[in-house]
Amino acid sequence: MNNTDYQKFTGVFSLLLTPFRSNKEIDWDVYEKYVNWQLSFQPAGLFAVCGSSEMKWLTLEERLELARRAVYLAGSTPVVATANLEPNPDDHPDELRRMIETGVSGVVLVPPNGMGEDQRRLHAYMANMADLAGCPVILYEWPLVHPYRVDPEIYRELVSSHGVLGLKDTTCTLEGISQKVNAAPDSIVYQANTPYLLESVPLGIKGVMAIVSAASGKTVIDFWNAAMREEPEASALHNKLVYLDALLRFSYPASAKYLASLQGIPIETYCRADSALTEEARKAMDVWHGHS
Repeated sequence: MNNTDYQKFTGVFSLLLTPFRSNKEIDWDVYEKYVNWQLSFQPAGLFAVCGSSEMKWLTLEERLELARRAVYLAGSTPVVATANLEPNPDDHPDELRRMIETGVSGVVLVPPNGMGEDQRRLHAYMANMADLAGCPVILYEWPLVHPYRVDPEIYRELVSSHGVLGLKDTTCTLEGISQKVNAAPDSIVYQANTPYLLESVPLGIKGVMAIVSAASGKTVIDFWNAAMREEPEASALHNKLVYLDALLRFSYPASAKYLASLQGIPIETYCRADSALTEEARKAMDVWHGHS
């Protein structure tokens, strides 16, 4: 990967929600409005088919269509999407191929459930998938698989020998983030944890993939730009994002859908995940939106 391509993958990759109707079918018209709204803030890229997309509860065909539509709307803005979610790992090479055919700029790989118990086995699996991909590969420590952590040494080997571009770190500790950055300093470590976001910038992270971007992408991008320029405003923006992050967790991702609706996106709060918007979460989003 040349330096120009590498730079395209640094910065804020906004997470995409999946809009559902009351019957839990995807509302494709709203999805396209929502994606265009996210693009209006000019993120570095979009992360379609992610945890915030409720990818665990989507069929393969739905995941492919979400990625396909995001790619079409995004134009030159990179789109990445998770490409190995089928229950049987033997099916993952074909799933990977089909996801790449949607036109995504890169694919995201999560540890298959249980495989992380043997990090050498996980290494062999990820190495094979990365070699098959032939496009940028980002690893994702997705908390809905167990165990989901990628050992820093395994990460280093995958970057140095199999061309893995980066990793979405979810250790939620400065030590864990530092270990990944130090293991592969030329890779892109994306920060998912908002409370440690400001402190992780000088450690060497090169991007953000955090839940606050699902419904407040502009604030995250403003923060990132200020932090990269070492402007004092970065601290105030970080405070605002930490406040939002805490509130979103009441009923995520339903809370993020409601916050997006407050900003003009006709998205309902229906989810396939076990998430229903509580009155407390609704009030929290009303307050945050009213003061933002």
